[in-house]
Amino acid sequence: MVHGSLGVAEVWLAVANLLADSFTCYLMDRRGRARSGDAPDYSIEREYQDVAAVLAVAGAKPHLIGHSYGAVCALGAALETPVDKMILYEPPVGVVFGREVEDYRQAIAAGDPEKALEIGITRIVGVPQSQYEAMRANPTFPMFKALAPGWVREIQQIEKLGTSLDRYRAIESPVLMLLGTETSGNLKNSTAALSRVLKNARVSALAGEGHLALRTAPALVAERVRDFLA
Repeated sequence: MVHGSLGVAEVWLAVANLLADSFTCYLMDRRGRARSGDAPDYSIEREYQDVAAVLAVAGAKPHLIGHSYGAVCALGAALETPVDKMILYEPPVGVVFGREVEDYRQAIAAGDPEKALEIGITRIVGVPQSQYEAMRANPTFPMFKALAPGWVREIQQIEKLGTSLDRYRAIESPVLMLLGTETSGNLKNSTAALSRVLKNARVSALAGEGHLALRTAPALVAERVRDFLA
């Protein structure tokens, strides 16, 4: 299970606990997060290698699950390491960012991670302002602020990948794509576009949810994952 930009391994914990009666779940901290170290040189290719390393520990015919940027990392790893099935929750692939990304970078450079997060979560990801305010009131919000600077380098890597999705045509595994019905903008478009490129993919709608159902509706996410893997 691979987490997104503003997360650590534990964001998958509620879902993993609901699946643990049937599956062994490996929750990885991506590089530079929580229990994982970092390196001076960052690239998404290193992220692919990290995911592949965890897949090797998981054993034969592993499944691979990724959320947001973590789903982009999962896609890259699947091009290099065979996986049995994949679940991708709103990966931002092939997207074109607008002015909001530069505004985010400037807020980080100015030392204002809270302003950056409001820009990133409401304008880049498209989470409603009310949900952002709820996140701000949550005791975990200081973690988001601490992780906010790392989002800059991940956006740069997404931009570096470009808009073409042709590389993913090589993936043969069955893929379940999760999409919140309240999700809009880039993430909705990228999910639709990727589902057309992948050879064996289908989209499953998460009714009433957006980009954060790992936190807001873990039972719903676990149910979709369990049904697909069964």
